[in-house]
Amino acid sequence: MKKIYDYTRFMLMALVTMVTFSSCDEDSDIAYDLDGAWSGTVVGDYYYYSYGKEYVTYQDWDTYIEFKQDSPFATSGEGYEYDENRRTGQWSETYFDWQVRNGKIYISYDDGTDVVIRDYEVYQTRGVMRFRGYFEDYRGNDIASFDFIKVAGTHTRAANNKPEELRIEAVKR
Repeated sequence: MKKIYDYTRFMLMALVTMVTFSSCDEDSDIAYDLDGAWSGTVVGDYYYYSYGKEYVTYQDWDTYIEFKQDSPFATSGEGYEYDENRRTGQWSETYFDWQVRNGKIYISYDDGTDVVIRDYEVYQTRGVMRFRGYFEDYRGNDIASFDFIKVAGTHTRAANNKPEELRIEAVKR
């Protein structure tokens, strides 16, 4: 009887440990996939929300965004973003800190703006990594949608290029 009790207790402890650490593993996997440079389009009120009246609402922006993971197993890092309005030519660049928590990506920009990336997917199709989803504010209001492709990463030849060259090429697309 004692053996059955000890075995059951051991299995319960193993299960609790596995459940406790599984969300951390998932978050670090997401962070690992994000690490690198992405280029694509942001559509919506994102920049109006960030910068106020100087930007017109609901616009399309060409975006280059780079996530730099703190270490291979970290769930956070820092980043850089360059955006250019397709219609007006207005542009902005900013730096940010980011963190993956419970499957959501939290971004804190250096200008004080905070956003959450939710309902996203990072996947590979035809040999190209894609990242698409939605930005929302901390109150849960939708701000914009985005669709990016990976243009440089830790394990790609493009990672040796300078970010300025990649940014310029990404915006020209």
